[in-house]
Order: sequence, then C-alpha cells, then structure tokens
Amino acid sequence: MLREETARTRSALGTRVLIRVAVLGAVAFTLMYAEFNLPGFPSFLQYDPGDVPVLVGGFAMGPLAGAAVAIVKNVIFFLSGKDEAGWVGTLANLAASLAFVLTAGAVYVRLHTKKGAILGLAAGIVSTAAVMALLNFVFFLPVYGLPREAIPATVALTTLFNLVKGVINSGLTFLVYKRLSPLLHR
Repeated sequence: MLREETARTRSALGTRVLIRVAVLGAVAFTLMYAEFNLPGFPSFLQYDPGDVPVLVGGFAMGPLAGAAVAIVKNVIFFLSGKDEAGWVGTLANLAASLAFVLTAGAVYVRLHTKKGAILGLAAGIVSTAAVMALLNFVFFLPVYGLPREAIPATVALTTLFNLVKGVINSGLTFLVYKRLSPLLHR
C-alpha cells in the first residue's frame, strides 16, 4: 500500500514538473519575440529576455528542469521559423541557455539562499561567456560562414555581448524569482 501511494505521489510530482516546464518554456518562447538591439552592439546580436523563465525554472525545480525549459523554448522557436540565423542561431541560443541555467541552478541547489542565487547567477554569466566564446570560435562562427580572419574579433564582441546579456537576465531573474516562486512551489 505504501509503495503504491509513493508511486502515485512521484507520478503526480512528475506531472506537475512537466506542466511547469511546458508553461515556462512557452513563456520563454514568447519573450524571445521581445528581442531588440542593445546600444553599441551590431544588429546581428539581439537581446531577448527568454532566459529569465529558464533561470526561474532552474532555481525553482533544479538545473535539469531549467535545461528542459531551455530546450522547449528553443525547439518551439526553431519550429516557428522566427530565427533569422536558422538552426545555427537556435543552437547557439540553446547552448548559451544551457551553460547559464545548468551552472546557476547547480550553485543555487547547493546554496539555497539569496547569496547562493547571486553566486549562481554570477557563475552562470561567466560560464555562458566562456562556453560561448569557445563554441563561437570553433563551431558557430565558422559554420555561419564568417571568414577565418574575422573570427577572433567577433568572438571578443560576442563574449562582451553574452556578459551584458547575462547581467541583464540575472538582474531580471533576481527581481522576479521570489515573486514567482510561490506559484511554482505549490
């Protein structure tokens, strides 16, 4: 009897997590439409707040759930045909989101405090910038067709952009997480 009850409880928890991941993924996808250019950056680098629900999901349900939100967001975005950079842009966005949420969420799981959230977000920013610098250098920019001699300067520019984007997304996440947290923990 106890095993059956435990199995039902696990199943209900799993269903709730799936629903929350789907809802956050849909919200993140919708926020990707709010993209705009940040002053000082070229038009091909556009900011969108789509990683805020990803980070909220990572903090509320753990880094793997946050990663699932990022996957849902990017699959829907790719299927929508909105991404002007095609599969390369979508894959780059997914890589950046995963680097951010897996790092930030892992830190926050271990230090479940305001300080842990700040440390997690800071670590996520650094992780995203480092991962994307490497991936842009060896994969995304060459595949996108950028001439070899332009890659180092473009990597420097995209790294700065990822740092700025990470700071903005971290600030927004820090502002909204505590307000949304009760809804996600019911």
